[in-house]
Amino acid sequence: MKWSFIALPLLACTAACSSQPEEQETAAPQMTLHEIMTNEIDVRADEVWEIGNAAIDEQANIDPAKMSEADWNKLATSSTALRQAALDLANLDPIVVVRPGVKIGDEGVPGGDTGAEVQANVDRNPQGLRDMANTLAAHMAELTEAAQARDAARAGPLINQLDSVCEACHLDYWYPSQKELVEQYMNSGVVDPTTEEAPQP
Repeated sequence: MKWSFIALPLLACTAACSSQPEEQETAAPQMTLHEIMTNEIDVRADEVWEIGNAAIDEQANIDPAKMSEADWNKLATSSTALRQAALDLANLDPIVVVRPGVKIGDEGVPGGDTGAEVQANVDRNPQGLRDMANTLAAHMAELTEAAQARDAARAGPLINQLDSVCEACHLDYWYPSQKELVEQYMNSGVVDPTTEEAPQP
């Protein structure tokens, strides 16, 4: 009887201890702002622009004759994925820009901000970044609806406006030191800094 009395607590401890590592493994690490931007938002935005650029007409609108069913479906899929990525960004808490040891796109390039500098920009107004992410999500929801309706007249302006929606956030958080210069270029009409000059996240 003494052996069975001692063995019961040992068995109970073994069962309890073996369950602890499984509970710890269920919590996945939160994505960083840089990871969401690089792996999702940039990728999906490029897909949207690629479709729009291929179907653009002389008035910078979408020519429905240049849009196949596959194009409309891909536009809807990419817009939906971009909306979800924007929501993921908006729900980050806390907002961590980059993991230790990882560099952002233009770090080390003259004029390029570092991950620590971007983090400081975010920390000054994290809710502002979340609001901008939600604005992007709402914009992409409209584009998804337009794509599903095969509405070229509505989809064209939404694709064109996407660049401005993205750039508004970039200028406040990714490279605010270049905000005045970028705005001068944009107002001059000489060059589009968002595609030719602006640093990438």
